[in-house]
Amino acid sequence: MNVIVRTVFKECEFKAERYTKGGQILDLLLKNEGIHEKWYFGIMFLNQEGEEVWIEQSKKTIRELKENARNLNFRVKFYPEDVSEEILETVTLEFFFQQIKSQIIKEEIFCPGTTAVLLASLALQAKFGDYVPKEHRGQIKLPTYLPKRVIREQEMDELEWIENITNMWIKHESIDKEEAMMEYLKIVQNLDMYGVTYFPITNRKGTNVLLGITAYGLNIYEEKNKLTPKINFPWSEIKHLKFKDRKFTITLLDKMAKDFTFMTRSPKSSKIILNLGIGNHLLYVKRRKPDTPEMAKLREKAVLHREKKLLQKQKLLNEKSAKHELQKREKELLRRLEKMQEDMEAKNRDLMEAQRTITLLSEKLEDLQRSKERLEEEKCKLDEMMRLLEESKNMEAMERQKLQDEIRRKHEEVTRIQNEVMEKDEQTRRLQEEVEEARRREEEERRLKEEEARRLEEERRKWEEEEAERIKRGELEELENADNTLPEIEVNEDLQEQLKILQKQLDETKKINEESNEEKIYRDNLAAGRDKFKTLRDIRSGNTKRRADLFENL
Repeated sequence: MNVIVRTVFKECEFKAERYTKGGQILDLLLKNEGIHEKWYFGIMFLNQEGEEVWIEQSKKTIRELKENARNLNFRVKFYPEDVSEEILETVTLEFFFQQIKSQIIKEEIFCPGTTAVLLASLALQAKFGDYVPKEHRGQIKLPTYLPKRVIREQEMDELEWIENITNMWIKHESIDKEEAMMEYLKIVQNLDMYGVTYFPITNRKGTNVLLGITAYGLNIYEEKNKLTPKINFPWSEIKHLKFKDRKFTITLLDKMAKDFTFMTRSPKSSKIILNLGIGNHLLYVKRRKPDTPEMAKLREKAVLHREKKLLQKQKLLNEKSAKHELQKREKELLRRLEKMQEDMEAKNRDLMEAQRTITLLSEKLEDLQRSKERLEEEKCKLDEMMRLLEESKNMEAMERQKLQDEIRRKHEEVTRIQNEVMEKDEQTRRLQEEVEEARRREEEERRLKEEEARRLEEERRKWEEEEAERIKRGELEELENADNTLPEIEVNEDLQEQLKILQKQLDETKKINEESNEEKIYRDNLAAGRDKFKTLRDIRSGNTKRRADLFENL
């Protein structure tokens, strides 16, 4: 018969014998997907009550599942205590990331607004890499990356949400896909509802409460508060789990504490709780034992993979740094080149002006020369008249007076021309001084440009030598640091500042009448300084007996 199993990536169809069991289907699927960390996963379907029924440990065959055999889901069943330490393979990381992201979007895990925006930016970094405006503008579809509750609770339009997500996306520059997915999970694992499977139960007094099964132990919640547990029993305090019909019994290691019981919704619920409880308890114990050969091999492989990634990332960062430095130097050189071109254009304008001045000077010199020649001619004529006047003593008075008048006019003409020559000579002298000054400035500018060009060439050569040496040092450091582990990504100061800005904006645009019950509880916890792990520490205080009695008296 045909068996259909849906993963977070695709739908798989198998032909199986009627007597094939769920565990065999799981093994086949794990093999096809190349998953070695098989202890986290299981195959389940939803029963009529909406509960998750896991089949991989069941003795039932595919034939007994009937129609449910075509509606199976491959899911994360058990969660690590610390994702960064326990998830070793990329394929496991991808399945976790996709499932958790889906739970965030579907609001199966409560996530406050600022964290939701941060997670959306990491999801985009994991999918597209570094933000490039021309390529990625228009890629953010809000329903795909933000829970509807977060959008509904704020007086913000789509463009404002996209701007906030983009501003955070930009801060993740240089984070690769694996790092972005891991950072996403590291943030989510600090959320109160992460990794918790809830079941409605009642204690002996008939009080309705919720049982939460987690990697750390069993939590007891008030019926309308899934965020803040009231009581916790860590796996280290639990000895045995068993049930009979709806009655579920927990045996504690503390001999002073008697077994305590609660009632489930149905015998099927009791079986599901037992299945999840035993599985989580076994993993809790497994984490605290030396690695098996299989686990040691996986861990060694993961270490080698991370070392290789570290070297690749260091090399990429070196190349990126060199590229940024080169671009910076190129921009500086271009700026200086543009300045030189501007200066050269200005000098060319000055040179053209100087050439016009030289041309004008030449014309003035020619004019001056002509004026001097004319002055000499007029002087000669005056001298000739004076000679005639001396020689013509016997000349009649009228003629003599006429010659004297002509001599006087000629003398005035000579004086006028002489003054004109002197004036032109002064103008020419000034023009010559201007030309000499222009030539001096031109020579000085030429010398300065040659010095600047030599300086630029020297800086370029020196930078190339420094860059070659830096790359060489970087390669040596890569080899020396080959035994280092991949560093964790920290929320940098720029991102923290961006989160503060976003939180202020969310506070200003919040719709009070749209606030969900979880949002109110979260806000109260935040105001009281409580978080997931502080709450766990607080509710574990006191001995086991006191907490068991507290549960019975709820």
